[in-house]
Amino acid sequence: MAHLVFVESTRPGLRALEVARRLGHHVTYVTAHQMDWLLPEADRARLRRCADVVDVVIDAPDTHDPDALTAVLGRHAAARPIDAVLSTLHQFVEPAAIAARRLGARGAGVDGIRAARDKARCREILRERGIPSARHAVVRSAEEARAALREIGAPAILKPTTGVGKVLTTIVRDERDAIEHFAHAARSYDALRPGVKAEITLEFVLEELIDGPLYSLELGVSAHGEHAPFAIVKRKVCKHNAVLEIGSTFPGDLTEAQHDAAAEYGVRVVKALGLDLGIFHLEIIYAADGPRLVEVNPRIAGGAIPDLIRTATGADLFEQLIRIYAGEHLEVGRLPCTGATSQTCIAALEDCVVRGDLPPDWFEPFRARITAGSVDVVAGQRLRRMDGNYDLYGVVRVTAEDYATAVCRTEELRREVETRLGVKLVEVVD
Repeated sequence: MAHLVFVESTRPGLRALEVARRLGHHVTYVTAHQMDWLLPEADRARLRRCADVVDVVIDAPDTHDPDALTAVLGRHAAARPIDAVLSTLHQFVEPAAIAARRLGARGAGVDGIRAARDKARCREILRERGIPSARHAVVRSAEEARAALREIGAPAILKPTTGVGKVLTTIVRDERDAIEHFAHAARSYDALRPGVKAEITLEFVLEELIDGPLYSLELGVSAHGEHAPFAIVKRKVCKHNAVLEIGSTFPGDLTEAQHDAAAEYGVRVVKALGLDLGIFHLEIIYAADGPRLVEVNPRIAGGAIPDLIRTATGADLFEQLIRIYAGEHLEVGRLPCTGATSQTCIAALEDCVVRGDLPPDWFEPFRARITAGSVDVVAGQRLRRMDGNYDLYGVVRVTAEDYATAVCRTEELRREVETRLGVKLVEVVD
């Protein structure tokens, strides 16, 4: 069995550690506690005391720093050689890959990760390879953005060249929006959490806003050069801001021909970028003339998407991830399913306060109507408006006989939760 090292994690990502232990691998978890806010205290405590989840926990000085990470893992490898180093958390995939390369362990290619994380470079590579992509320009000021908008046309989208969670990402419909974007970025940057701020640049890409529904492709690549388009998920976006994602449905509503075209497009993209090991999360708009890339995340899907897929198919993306990093061949491709599973996240439209008379067990009556999920909100709680993917308070998930029914039932639940909390929640566009 392999010795697998995991660098930091989100709460959903802990599933990867659990699966690795279940498959018999030796698991080491490395943390500098910069992202502890993503893990409730119960999960952090469980990591430290449960041998069924992790064998060793290492406190590192800085897991963003590949030198510090390599040094601490080098000392650890003296006692037990390391076979692979990985991270399920966006901010740490590059330092994990660098440490793996330096230690002679299995890891994703560093150049591919850098190409994917740099949104401007990613677009240039696709253009050079003749792969359809959005027109774009790199801008560092409101004046540069206004000039680029005049050339590319409105509407467009402004986003950091490196970023995470849709932070400081804006749809601009005119030059005034571009000016306000840079003013907002200047006001908001210093207030970002350290683990997020380290990932964000104040250099932006302005790119054309391609019209069409949003999907994500979960694409596996093995050490043997095999590519597996495991799943294409239909994404839900916010009605007030189409940049923000608020839920998902699997399987989506693509025809077989559209599905095959999107899968083939995704394989072309990861090959062009040099993404050579792992499961990658590609966001794709299906435009009138075919699939177009939104962005490539050089790690497995975050949030509730892996659980959504597991609910719909019975197959675990995290198990496939572990098998890939253990050096195994890919034995599955597109994941089959019957019926449909849909989920909608709970988020506030504006800063608000939950009603004061909400009973502690208010969510219990909903449990009989959902396949999975929870909403972590109590009476009198202040909710932050949804400005990014971190501003979520729960999720409701249902399984139904078909796509339309599943989507309809989750929307009914969202509306009922909204009424129960006494606040205005983000509305969904499927």
